Amino acid sequence: MNLRSLPRTFLPGVDITAPFELPKDELDKLRKVLRLDSGASILVMPNDGSALLCELDGKLAIPKEVHHPESEPSLEVTIAQALPKADKVEEIVRSCTEMGVSRFLLFTAERTIVRWDAQKMMSRIRRLEVIARESAELSFRMRIPRFDVASDLATVLKAEPKAIVLSESEAVSAPFKVATKGIKRVTIVVGPEGGWSPKENELIGDRAVTLGPLVLRVEHAAAAAAAILLLR
Repeated sequence: MNLRSLPRTFLPGVDITAPFELPKDELDKLRKVLRLDSGASILVMPNDGSALLCELDGKLAIPKEVHHPESEPSLEVTIAQALPKADKVEEIVRSCTEMGVSRFLLFTAERTIVRWDAQKMMSRIRRLEVIARESAELSFRMRIPRFDVASDLATVLKAEPKAIVLSESEAVSAPFKVATKGIKRVTIVVGPEGGWSPKENELIGDRAVTLGPLVLRVEHAAAAAAAILLLR
């Protein structure tokens, strides 16, 4: 059976040893949107790297077989993204999840236009988690990316001392491909629409790398870097 062709959904932590009831939202999607009837095959991902082939039976999913598709990349990539406008951060999460990014770390840079208070940040993260989950389902991933938040660039670099930072400065000549050659885990830091401030450039120091001579939009830079590393 071609697992990629099956309707699929993430149910983190689901018990795969016995039939289980599908959440209403997921059941409505399968029944009302995809028009599936009892007896249809579906794929349930517990978010642990496995895929559970199930048979739909009313509100229940009946486990049949456990599979372990090799769709997750061996390289663990974190995108540390200075907050852009809301629609742009959604596009970053959507495209980078489909590329295979494992984690997103959101922070506020000095030239960040958007400022989210704690309540709005929590609301936005919940929205981004939904986007990441849907994108992971679409792209046949077996794990949903994680989300973390940091206050500023200094905090990011302290938490991720081996991070590399994308720069558009003509003074930066270190190629991204060279800096990431042979690594198993990497954090890529991407700046805001207005670029890094002089103070932030001092913090970045020799961590700065370049993707090449072209200047990319903020919503494209992270995806371009992820594609170079993960779509091989």
